[in-house]
Amino acid sequence: MKMKKIIKDYCSFSAKETTAAFVLLFITAIFITLPYYCSNKKKKEPLDAAIAKVASFKLSKKDSIDANENDGSNNQYYSNKYSYNKPINTFNKLTPFKFDPNTIDESGWHQLGLTDKLIKTILNYRNKGGTFKTAADIRKIWGLKPADADILIPYITIAAKPFNNKFNTNYTAKVYEKSKPTIVDINTATLDEFKAMPGVGNTAYRIVKYREKLGGFISIHQVKETYGLTDSVYQAMQPYLAFSATNVQKININTASDMELGKHPYISNDIAKAIVIYRKQKGNYSRVEDVKKIVFITTTMYQKIAAYLTVE
Repeated sequence: MKMKKIIKDYCSFSAKETTAAFVLLFITAIFITLPYYCSNKKKKEPLDAAIAKVASFKLSKKDSIDANENDGSNNQYYSNKYSYNKPINTFNKLTPFKFDPNTIDESGWHQLGLTDKLIKTILNYRNKGGTFKTAADIRKIWGLKPADADILIPYITIAAKPFNNKFNTNYTAKVYEKSKPTIVDINTATLDEFKAMPGVGNTAYRIVKYREKLGGFISIHQVKETYGLTDSVYQAMQPYLAFSATNVQKININTASDMELGKHPYISNDIAKAIVIYRKQKGNYSRVEDVKKIVFITTTMYQKIAAYLTVE
């Protein structure tokens, strides 16, 4: 019973409170419905009427501008303000006639109606080597309005430049025949002589270097052994190669070390060591043929290295 009394006392309102609540609800309802009611009362203006108003405003504005243009006191103001509606001509008056922009002089430009400033720009351009190759090139002149260029272009005629033949017409071109390589000795030819051979080029350095390592060539076919020398290049240069009986540098097998022997392109390090070991075990060689007693040296190998060995 006590709880029911508490709930009844909390939820019950006095007469004044009830009245105030109704008044508040009424005012709230008025504020909610008032914008909707007012918006429905407002009538939309017809589209045709709006367009008519805009057209009327533009017409009245144009009439106002025209009236002010006729009035000398306000003419300058409106002329500057609405200058975008009226193209400005930089020239007092163009009087075009046929002309060549590459040859016409200063007075001619004046006759066309160009200003002094623009004429000076054109003359400076020509004095610095500038030329007009086509009529449309006149648009490149700084300060010339596109509308004025359109007026002048139809009157431009550019004369064709005569061919300037700086050479004597009686001149007969000389035909230079490529000189044929001379025959060279493979043991005495210089670097330049090898380079002059057909297709050799920089390979000439390797040919000379290989000749030095060998101690000299004993056969023309040895040139082909040069590293980097292709068979086609060798075949092209072979007809111009010669060989003379030139003394080659020989290695003394009784005094040379294995390192000295191993520097020769035909003698490997193993063969070089075998030659030195055999000499230490058997004594000095009495003749070059004695190296054939070494089991590692075949008949083919001996024939290849014998010309570069000596016992003296």
